Parts: sequence; structure tokens; C-alpha cells
Amino acid sequence: MALPACKPSTPQHLQQTADGIIRQSESGDGTNISKSRLSRFEAIIATHQPVLESLLLQLPTSAILDLYHASTYLRSFLQACPTAWSSLSFRRLPAVRTTERQPSPGSDSSSETSTPRSSKAYALDQLLISIVLPFGTCMRCLDLDQTAVSGHTLTSSVLPARRETLQHLSIRGCKNVSLKYHILPYLNLFKLQQSIIVADTKARSSLLALKSLYTFRCRHHRRRPYLTTSLLRRDSDSEPTHELIKICHNLGIWTDTAWCPSPGGRCFRRKDYFSGRGLNDTKSEVWVVFDRLWRSGNRIGRLDTQQSWPTAPRGQLWQDGDYGYEGEALGTQDDTSKLTQTHLRKCHRRFVDDYKCHACGSQILERCEQCSIRMHCMGCRKILCASCSYSRPLPLPKVTHSTAISSKNIESESESLWWVPSARRSPNLMDQESGGANASLAGQTDATPTMETCCMKPQFSVGGGIALLGPGISSDDGCQIRTAPLPRGQGFEDPEFFHLRKGIGRDIGPSETLRIALREGHDPMLYWILFGTAGGQLSMCPRNLCNDCVQTHGWKASCQCCQQVVCFAHDLRGLKTRVCGYRDLSTEDRTIKEAMLRAAQEALTLKQAQIKTMDRVTEYLQKHGTLDEQCEYELAVVTELPTSSDDDLQEQGNVEADEVGLPLAAGAGEATNVFTFLPFRPTAFNQSDGPLNTRNTWRGCASFICPEYRSVGDVRRKCSAMVRKCCKCKVNVCPRCCESACDCSHCKDNFHCPNCFLEFGSENCRKAEEVERQRQAEEVERQKTARLLEEKEAADRIAEQVGEFFAQGNSNSAV
Repeated sequence: MALPACKPSTPQHLQQTADGIIRQSESGDGTNISKSRLSRFEAIIATHQPVLESLLLQLPTSAILDLYHASTYLRSFLQACPTAWSSLSFRRLPAVRTTERQPSPGSDSSSETSTPRSSKAYALDQLLISIVLPFGTCMRCLDLDQTAVSGHTLTSSVLPARRETLQHLSIRGCKNVSLKYHILPYLNLFKLQQSIIVADTKARSSLLALKSLYTFRCRHHRRRPYLTTSLLRRDSDSEPTHELIKICHNLGIWTDTAWCPSPGGRCFRRKDYFSGRGLNDTKSEVWVVFDRLWRSGNRIGRLDTQQSWPTAPRGQLWQDGDYGYEGEALGTQDDTSKLTQTHLRKCHRRFVDDYKCHACGSQILERCEQCSIRMHCMGCRKILCASCSYSRPLPLPKVTHSTAISSKNIESESESLWWVPSARRSPNLMDQESGGANASLAGQTDATPTMETCCMKPQFSVGGGIALLGPGISSDDGCQIRTAPLPRGQGFEDPEFFHLRKGIGRDIGPSETLRIALREGHDPMLYWILFGTAGGQLSMCPRNLCNDCVQTHGWKASCQCCQQVVCFAHDLRGLKTRVCGYRDLSTEDRTIKEAMLRAAQEALTLKQAQIKTMDRVTEYLQKHGTLDEQCEYELAVVTELPTSSDDDLQEQGNVEADEVGLPLAAGAGEATNVFTFLPFRPTAFNQSDGPLNTRNTWRGCASFICPEYRSVGDVRRKCSAMVRKCCKCKVNVCPRCCESACDCSHCKDNFHCPNCFLEFGSENCRKAEEVERQRQAEEVERQKTARLLEEKEAADRIAEQVGEFFAQGNSNSAV
């Protein structure tokens, strides 16, 4: 049965619809609606087409349904307005797991404040059949992500009824919709019709209006790599996924499922799958399926509306560049319209279009998650191809007599490798390192990646998932690692490396930290450690860095004991690393922030006192012309108070920072001046008048040491450094500075830093007593040894005398 043509909404059509609803209500259908009783809102949207269209493009589906139930007139009006149902989204966000026990709906413990029960089965199916299909005759986009929609209802009722108008369908995560039993049989019908009707272009274009189909994570959709032999198994999910990609290509439908074009073992997921299964045949093909929307997950806009808007570009274009409500896109412009799908939006095309290798200039195609992240530098936004991102480039494929090049071979190769236009051989073959010749896996292990992470490593699953584990890691950090690749020179570079490359930062090695620590620069150095050159923007997202960024000075240091890399951005500003001569960084951070707040309050109080006194003096001069003794005294006090503008503070802060040779963050000048108000920390840094000033005050070597315990998700080797903490001032002391520490029994149990030992520990130190007891014990042992020697010598003399006596007696008897 032919479907009626969809008529666009025009001003005349809207006016006729509104008049028809009013006449129908006046004719006695149970409602009484008149023009005088219409609200201003109802009258405007019923008679002004631009206002209605703009409103519908800026309202989510939930708001449109609320508008549908707002009044009888709006319900009748929206039923007769197909434009209101052109783009619908019933997506459901992933549920957050909780540890609280959920009461059953029928138990006594359930109340109004408890979690509402889930909707009835097939509720969405009834909504689609009873409301959406009858009224949405011009429906173009339908989003059903993470819903319980039935695949039978979708393929038997919804899609056939709107096959000439529906251009986009998203069923990502729908577990009741199967590729094998619902989607592929429906698409195979049009594939057969297309093979029959090839010459008739009009009939071919009218077969199916669908242009994009999102099916990732639905039922029978495979996410892990698979072998070619898996396609022959009927119980495998690889065959439906494989056929989906091929059918969508033949029908001209854009799908969110594709194969990674990185050749051979250069694809990290293909290499891990091949080695994990223990395969040795390099001629086998490994197909790597990946989600083309793995960055945004088909969710547009910011999910947390309470979060502050970022001041600097973060690279999360799908959140910062577009507007949306609970993942549904909203907008009226052409490139960011509500009707524009995710794969056509600028926030997605900017990650995949027009990228070339910065080393060889070759075109880079859309790749899987691991290849996109691990072949892209987040410091300078350099992107490399699969050949240049390893220590050894890929050899060219070898052509033998058995694979002679002919026109037929070229055509067959181009047809089979339509998804990799620039490839000469299938990227799924694992013998890419040998150029097609027979070789073992030993030659493939020589090439190593040239990029490495700064500290922690993200967790990559075989199915393409990315996870960041560890304390302090937020959802923004998980999204930040997905911002790859991005173009250079557009503000997406890492702020720390951007400042270091401009010469603001310097390398902080052991010698430099020692020189700074011995001078009056502990507080500025501590501020730089905790806040850095990135303006205080702290992100726990690990960064993949190229060789140029790794060799940049000023972003890392080496542990004094194990020589592992200590990342300033995550290990130090994440308050994990231990520093010799400082307390725990969390304590130091809290002390600095409290002191800065207290200093700001004192400065504000002084400034208010100045303003108040000057106002009183000015008022008194206007009345009397001269000052009395009280006013002269107050004026003298005001003139003695330090008065400086913000520019002077900034200039003074720069001078102080330059004196200690430290980089400044944005707005760090005023914070550096606050160090004059800081309360001195433990006695290791005490500079006030006292007995310590006359002695050689120990300040620590300021060397960096790895944390005592690695956090969850940090797979780096545990450091075996034995850092001791002062029991009085809680300052960390490295093993090198502990070499000269007292080793008496009291000091071992109650360790003191060199300064606290001179101030407090020397009174209870038992070193002299233990040395004296040891000397006495040695003296007793010496006397005992001497006495034993004397007794031994006496026994020897007696033995000799006895021997001589018996020898003399024997000689006399013989005579």
C-alpha cells in the first residue's frame, strides 16, 4: 500500500490547522475552544511558522511530549503538525550502579522517596505505534539508544511505515534488537531489490530513504576482533557484524561500525588479539571492528549542566562545541542543527577529516581507538601514521610471479579493499613486517612504538573500551583521553608543554632543586610544584607523548632511588610524590591555600581601612579646613601602610620568581607575594630569630621520590626507597640525607630531621650512653679474653713442667 506524501508545514497550512481545530471543537465534539480562550503562547506557535520551527529545534523530545499534554488545543494542534515529530529521541543514559539495596515495589520498605520502578514491558513499542507513527508522517530521525524497544516492532511496524521518510535510525545498546534476526533480514530485502533494479535510478532511490544507521553494542553485534574462519560459524557474532558493514556499504548507508585500516601488527588491538590466541600463521587475517563514534558515544552536549564552562579549549568538542539535553542534540544552525546527525556534525568531522602524517605526509584514515590515541601526541598534537609511529618503517609489499599485476587483479583488489582505498594488500594480514614474504613473528617484535605515556597508562580492553583507574579521576578525564586526533596550532596543545616550549619553564633536576632549596625559594618552588605553569588546571588524564615532547625539559624529574620518571602534572600536582625537606604535599597544599586566603583577607582589611580613613579626612577637611590631632594621627598611620596597585603586585611577583629562577603561571604574581604572609612550616624551614640561625640549618635536598604505594591503575614498578618522616615536624627525609642520622635505639623509633634533632632530639638521644655501654662491654670482653689467655699460658707452663718431670724420671730409671 502506497504511503501518503508528507506535506511540509506552511503558514497557510498552520492557519488552516488552527481554524479547523477551533471549528471542530465548536461543532460539539466534547471540547469548547475559541480564539478568545487561546493563550498567547498557543496563538503564536499556531500562526507563526518560523517561531514554531525554531521552538521545535530547541526543545528535546521530552519537552515536546510535555507540550503535547499541556492542553487540549496543543494536543490537537501537534497531532495535525507533522513537523513536531520529525526528529525524536527516546534514548536512555547508561544507569549508574549503586551499592544501596533497592526495595521491591510491593514491600513495606518502598516509599515515595525510593527509586521509581521501571516502565512496563513494551511501553515504548506502544508509544511508537499509537502516537509516533500516526502523527509523525514526516519523521526523519529516530534515536532509540539504550532502550528496550522490540526488534520485531521496529522492523515490522516502524521501519516499513516510514521507509520513504526516515533517514536516520540509532539503536545503539538495544539488547532486544538483533542484527542477525531483525536488522539484516530487513536490509537484505532492499539489497535484493537493488540487485534487480540497477538501471532505474528513480526506483533505486525510492527503495529506502535511510542514510545512517547506528547499531553498535546492540544484540549479536561483535566488538572484539575476529578471524576469517569465524565467519563460517553460525553461532558467532562476527558474521552478522561483517555482513552489516558490507550491506550498508552497498546500500549507501553510513554505519557506526568499521574495520581498522592500520596494517598488520601495527594495530595494537590486532596484535594483542593475535598474540593472545597463540597463533603462528602470519597469513591469517584478523578483522578489527571499532566504533566510529567512540569519542562521543552518540551523546551531544554536556551531561552535567551544573559544571562550570571551561575557559580554555579542552578538545571535547561534542560537549563544549554543541548544545544538547541528556545526549540529544539541540540547535537551529545548519552545522549544529537538531536534524544534523553525529557523524555529519563538525564536532565529529574535525577528528577524522583531512589528517596527514607529520613525518611522511601520507593520508591518515579513520582508525580504531587505540591507534588514534597511541599514534597521537597530546602534548604538541602531532599525529603519525602506522609506519612512522614505530621505530622501523613498514616495508613495501613484495610482488612475485604468482601475484602478477593485471587489470583484473587491480579491479578485484579495489572492490574487496573499498574500506582502505590506499592499500595494496589487505591490512588484516599479519605478515606486513616482512612485506608479504614468509617470516615468523620474531621479525615483528623488533619494531617498538615511538610514543609513550607520561606516567599512568590507560586500560584498553580487547573490545575497544577505554578505562582510567585511580583516585581523583573524574568523568572529564575519561573524556579527555578521547580527544584524539586534533589539529595543531588551534589551542588544543597541552598547556604545560605549550609554556615549556615557549621558554617559560626549565628543567628541575636534582642540582637545580638543591640550588633553589639552599636559597630563599622554598615557598615559590612549592607553589610551582603544586600549581605549575598551566594556570592551576589539573587533569589526571594520562598523556601520550612523542619523542620531542618527552625530551622537553621541565615536565618531569627522576626518582632519587629507582630513577623512574616522576610526572609533575600527575604525580606531583596529584599530591602523590614525596619530596625531601617537605611534608606530605596534601598538607603543604592545604597550608598554602589557607595562607593565601588569610593574606587576601588581611590585604582587603588594610585596603578598606585606608579607604575609610581617607574618606574621614576628606570629609573633615571639607567642613573645617584644617585637621585636628586625631585626624593627623590617623592620616600618618594611613601613609605608613603599604599602598600598591595590582600592576605593582604583578611586577613584584615577577621579580621574586625571576630571582629563584622559577616559571610563573597565569596570575601567579599576586600569589607569589602572598608568600611573605605564609606561616613558616616545620623547623626544617624556620628562618626566624632563634638558636637555629646560628647553626647550619638543614633545608633538605628537595629530591623527588616515588610514592610509597602505587594507586589503583598505576602499573609502574613499586619504588623500594625507605623515606623516613620526622616525628616532630612531619618532614620527609630521603635515604641520602638519612645517612648521617643517629642510629641509637631511641632515634630509630623516634626519628628527627637534622633541625628537630638539634632542637628536641638531642636531649633524649641515647647515642652517648649506648656508645659508653658498648665500650664497657668491649672492655669486659677484652679483660675476659686476656684472663683466658693468661690461664692458657699458665696451663701450658704447668704441662711443660709435668712433662719435664716425667721425662727426668724415665731417664733416672733407665740408668
